[in-house]
Amino acid sequence: MKRTFRSMTGWLSVSLMALLLWTHGSYLVSAQSDESNPNGNQEVSSNSSIAQLNEEAAVLYRQALENNMEEVRASIVRISNSLEHVSFEGKTSVEGIHALSETVVEVKEAAAKFKGDKPLLQQASAKLRLAADSLANPAKPLWLQYYKIVKNDLDALSLAANQNETAAVLANRYSVLEDHYETIRPAAMIRLEPYQIAQIDAWLSHLKGLTQAKQSDTSQIRSMAAHGEELVNGLFGREKDESAFVPFVQGADRRAAGLVISSAIAAALCYAGYRKYRAQQQDIFTYRR
Repeated sequence: MKRTFRSMTGWLSVSLMALLLWTHGSYLVSAQSDESNPNGNQEVSSNSSIAQLNEEAAVLYRQALENNMEEVRASIVRISNSLEHVSFEGKTSVEGIHALSETVVEVKEAAAKFKGDKPLLQQASAKLRLAADSLANPAKPLWLQYYKIVKNDLDALSLAANQNETAAVLANRYSVLEDHYETIRPAAMIRLEPYQIAQIDAWLSHLKGLTQAKQSDTSQIRSMAAHGEELVNGLFGREKDESAFVPFVQGADRRAAGLVISSAIAAALCYAGYRKYRAQQQDIFTYRR
């Protein structure tokens, strides 16, 4: 009986020791795994923070549509706090970070106005919604769904030029196109290279000058609109933008227009470089490496 009891006691002791050793070994393996893969843990944490930012931006957009200013301001505070915990390394460029942070500032300014500027707040919150989604869903961002909208705006402007509409009509058609582009611009900046955005900006700047002239040159507007189709396709990744550098202004002013647009692109790229330098010098709160 004693022998049996001692045997059972010994067996239990050995089992307990084995269990303790296994538990300790598992802990060491887990700890070593965490230490050997810190980037993986940071990646999970970063993705989680970006997902929370995206969800909060969606909430803000809904509250802005309902003009619920109390909830809008509360949502802005949560978004500002969440930005402090987001690491953008490998997610977007410095220009993309600035585009996102500037959109947050726009929302704050619109909400801070007396009783809120409803149209301005809705547009700013839509920009932030698309920008946050572009960061959270790089494969299929929502802003790509604006392709048909922007394409229709461009077609409407081209049609107005073909029909020799008045300067007021042409200016209105351009204004609609510009508003829709500005809505998606931060989201596009997060995903695309700065030079791609600079091309669109320069094209729109020249087109704006043509549509707001006292005597509109409809032939030039038609040429600009035709070239714009290539740029828009390139912006949304519909096809290669092979003609981005092909002269798109016809007539005697072609060289002058080309110089103006080239200068605008160069200025935009220089400004982007300056913004990157200033961000690194001032340690902007949204820029974390």
